Amino acid sequence: MASPISCISIFLLPLIATSLFFQVSNATFEVKADQALIDSICEQTQDVDFCKSTFNANPRTPAADRDGLVVLSIAINIDVVQATINDTIPEIVKTLIDPIDKQRIQVCLTDYNDALVTLIAAFTASSEKNYKEVIGLVTDAANKIVDCDGAYRKSPPIREPPISGENDKVTKLTDITYVIIDLI
Repeated sequence: MASPISCISIFLLPLIATSLFFQVSNATFEVKADQALIDSICEQTQDVDFCKSTFNANPRTPAADRDGLVVLSIAINIDVVQATINDTIPEIVKTLIDPIDKQRIQVCLTDYNDALVTLIAAFTASSEKNYKEVIGLVTDAANKIVDCDGAYRKSPPIREPPISGENDKVTKLTDITYVIIDLI
Protein backbone atom coordinates (compact mmCIF):
# COMPACT_ATOMS: atom_id res chain seq x y z
CA MET A 1 0.00 0.00 0.00
CA ALA A 2 1.32 3.42 -0.93
CA SER A 3 2.07 5.89 1.80
CA PRO A 4 0.06 9.13 1.94
CA ILE A 5 3.20 11.09 1.09
CA SER A 6 3.82 9.14 -2.12
CA CYS A 7 0.17 9.61 -3.14
CA ILE A 8 0.40 13.33 -2.57
CA SER A 9 3.66 13.50 -4.49
CA ILE A 10 2.10 11.68 -7.44
CA PHE A 11 -0.46 14.47 -7.72
CA LEU A 12 1.77 17.39 -6.74
CA LEU A 13 4.81 16.73 -8.91
CA PRO A 14 2.94 17.14 -12.20
CA LEU A 15 1.27 20.30 -10.87
CA ILE A 16 4.60 21.74 -9.80
CA ALA A 17 6.20 20.87 -13.14
CA THR A 18 3.28 22.41 -15.03
CA SER A 19 3.43 25.49 -12.84
CA LEU A 20 7.16 25.94 -13.45
CA PHE A 21 6.75 25.45 -17.19
CA PHE A 22 3.93 27.98 -17.26
CA GLN A 23 5.98 30.57 -15.37
CA VAL A 24 9.05 30.13 -17.57
CA SER A 25 7.09 30.14 -20.81
CA ASN A 26 5.27 33.34 -19.86
CA ALA A 27 8.32 35.16 -18.53
CA THR A 28 9.66 38.12 -20.45
CA PHE A 29 13.37 38.49 -20.47
CA GLU A 30 14.56 42.04 -20.01
CA VAL A 31 17.99 43.26 -20.93
CA LYS A 32 19.28 45.37 -18.06
CA ALA A 33 21.41 48.42 -18.70
CA ASP A 34 24.89 46.98 -18.74
CA GLN A 35 27.79 49.05 -20.04
CA ALA A 36 27.46 47.58 -23.55
CA LEU A 37 23.84 48.73 -23.79
CA ILE A 38 24.69 52.19 -22.47
CA ASP A 39 27.58 52.45 -24.94
CA SER A 40 25.40 51.33 -27.87
CA ILE A 41 22.81 53.98 -26.98
CA CYS A 42 25.30 56.75 -26.32
CA GLU A 43 27.24 56.13 -29.53
CA GLN A 44 24.12 57.24 -31.42
CA THR A 45 23.67 60.52 -29.56
CA GLN A 46 24.98 63.99 -30.36
CA ASP A 47 27.25 64.02 -27.30
CA VAL A 48 28.56 60.55 -26.49
CA ASP A 49 30.56 61.64 -23.44
CA PHE A 50 27.63 63.54 -21.92
CA CYS A 51 25.36 60.52 -22.44
CA LYS A 52 27.80 58.05 -20.89
CA SER A 53 28.65 60.25 -17.93
CA THR A 54 24.95 60.97 -17.30
CA PHE A 55 23.95 57.31 -17.19
CA ASN A 56 27.11 56.07 -15.46
CA ALA A 57 26.71 58.64 -12.68
CA ASN A 58 23.10 57.69 -12.00
CA PRO A 59 22.56 54.86 -9.50
CA ARG A 60 19.24 53.94 -11.15
CA THR A 61 20.87 52.99 -14.45
CA PRO A 62 21.97 49.39 -13.72
CA ALA A 63 18.45 48.34 -12.70
CA ALA A 64 16.82 49.76 -15.83
CA ASP A 65 15.98 47.95 -19.04
CA ARG A 66 15.47 49.90 -22.30
CA ASP A 67 11.99 50.99 -21.26
CA GLY A 68 13.38 52.01 -17.90
CA LEU A 69 16.13 54.02 -19.59
CA VAL A 70 13.48 56.09 -21.39
CA VAL A 71 11.81 56.82 -18.07
CA LEU A 72 15.22 57.54 -16.50
CA SER A 73 16.31 59.92 -19.27
CA ILE A 74 13.11 61.91 -18.76
CA ALA A 75 13.51 61.82 -14.97
CA ILE A 76 17.03 63.22 -15.30
CA ASN A 77 15.72 65.91 -17.64
CA ILE A 78 13.05 66.79 -15.07
CA ASP A 79 15.79 67.07 -12.44
CA VAL A 80 17.78 69.49 -14.64
CA VAL A 81 14.72 71.63 -15.40
CA GLN A 82 13.61 71.66 -11.75
CA ALA A 83 17.09 72.68 -10.55
CA THR A 84 17.17 75.46 -13.13
CA ILE A 85 13.79 76.75 -11.94
CA ASN A 86 14.54 76.45 -8.22
CA ASP A 87 18.24 77.27 -8.02
CA THR A 88 19.89 78.66 -11.15
CA ILE A 89 17.37 81.23 -12.34
CA PRO A 90 16.73 82.75 -8.87
CA GLU A 91 20.49 83.19 -8.41
CA ILE A 92 20.78 84.86 -11.81
CA VAL A 93 17.84 87.18 -11.08
CA LYS A 94 19.65 88.47 -7.99
CA THR A 95 22.55 89.68 -10.15
CA LEU A 96 20.61 91.32 -12.99
CA ILE A 97 20.40 95.08 -13.39
CA ASP A 98 19.40 95.54 -17.05
CA PRO A 99 15.57 95.52 -17.46
CA ILE A 100 15.88 93.65 -20.78
CA ASP A 101 17.88 90.88 -19.09
CA LYS A 102 15.32 90.73 -16.28
CA GLN A 103 12.52 90.37 -18.82
CA ARG A 104 14.41 87.71 -20.75
CA ILE A 105 15.16 85.58 -17.71
CA GLN A 106 11.47 85.77 -16.78
CA VAL A 107 10.63 84.48 -20.26
CA CYS A 108 13.03 81.62 -19.61
CA LEU A 109 11.48 80.93 -16.22
CA THR A 110 8.06 80.68 -17.86
CA ASP A 111 9.46 78.46 -20.61
CA TYR A 112 11.16 76.21 -18.05
CA ASN A 113 7.97 75.93 -16.01
CA ASP A 114 6.07 74.95 -19.16
CA ALA A 115 8.80 72.45 -20.06
CA LEU A 116 8.58 70.94 -16.57
CA VAL A 117 4.85 70.34 -16.87
CA THR A 118 5.37 68.78 -20.29
CA LEU A 119 8.24 66.56 -19.10
CA ILE A 120 6.16 65.31 -16.19
CA ALA A 121 3.48 64.30 -18.70
CA ALA A 122 6.20 62.63 -20.80
CA PHE A 123 7.37 60.74 -17.71
CA THR A 124 3.85 59.42 -17.18
CA ALA A 125 3.51 58.47 -20.85
CA SER A 126 6.89 56.71 -20.79
CA SER A 127 5.87 54.76 -17.69
CA GLU A 128 2.89 53.58 -19.72
CA LYS A 129 5.17 52.85 -22.72
CA ASN A 130 3.20 55.29 -24.88
CA TYR A 131 6.26 56.29 -26.89
CA LYS A 132 4.44 58.19 -29.62
CA GLU A 133 3.11 60.54 -26.97
CA VAL A 134 6.52 60.68 -25.27
CA ILE A 135 8.18 61.86 -28.48
CA GLY A 136 5.62 64.64 -28.91
CA LEU A 137 5.91 65.75 -25.30
CA VAL A 138 9.72 65.79 -25.09
CA THR A 139 9.76 67.67 -28.40
CA ASP A 140 7.38 70.25 -26.95
CA ALA A 141 9.58 70.58 -23.85
CA ALA A 142 12.72 70.99 -25.97
CA ASN A 143 10.94 73.65 -28.04
CA LYS A 144 10.23 75.61 -24.85
CA ILE A 145 13.97 75.59 -24.14
CA VAL A 146 14.61 76.82 -27.69
CA ASP A 147 12.13 79.64 -26.98
CA CYS A 148 14.18 80.58 -23.91
CA ASP A 149 17.31 80.64 -26.04
CA GLY A 150 15.49 82.76 -28.61
CA ALA A 151 14.64 85.38 -26.01
CA TYR A 152 18.35 86.22 -25.92
CA ARG A 153 19.20 85.74 -29.59
CA LYS A 154 16.30 87.16 -31.62
CA SER A 155 16.52 90.85 -30.83
CA PRO A 156 19.20 93.30 -29.71
CA PRO A 157 21.10 93.26 -27.59
CA ILE A 158 22.00 89.71 -28.69
CA ARG A 159 23.47 87.79 -25.78
CA GLU A 160 24.33 84.30 -24.69
CA PRO A 161 21.61 83.13 -22.29
CA PRO A 162 22.95 82.88 -18.74
CA ILE A 163 21.42 79.40 -18.60
CA SER A 164 22.84 78.18 -21.91
CA GLY A 165 24.54 75.27 -20.11
CA GLU A 166 21.20 74.10 -18.74
CA ASN A 167 19.58 74.62 -22.15
CA ASP A 168 22.26 72.39 -23.68
CA LYS A 169 21.68 69.66 -21.06
CA VAL A 170 17.94 69.60 -21.73
CA THR A 171 18.57 69.38 -25.48
CA LYS A 172 21.11 66.56 -25.05
CA LEU A 173 18.83 64.63 -22.70
CA THR A 174 16.00 64.97 -25.21
CA ASP A 175 18.31 63.53 -27.88
CA ILE A 176 19.10 60.59 -25.58
CA THR A 177 15.38 59.93 -25.08
CA TYR A 178 14.83 59.89 -28.85
CA VAL A 179 17.70 57.45 -29.40
CA ILE A 180 16.47 55.01 -26.74
CA ILE A 181 12.90 55.07 -28.08
CA ASP A 182 14.26 54.41 -31.56
CA LEU A 183 15.92 51.23 -30.21
CA ILE A 184 12.74 49.88 -28.61
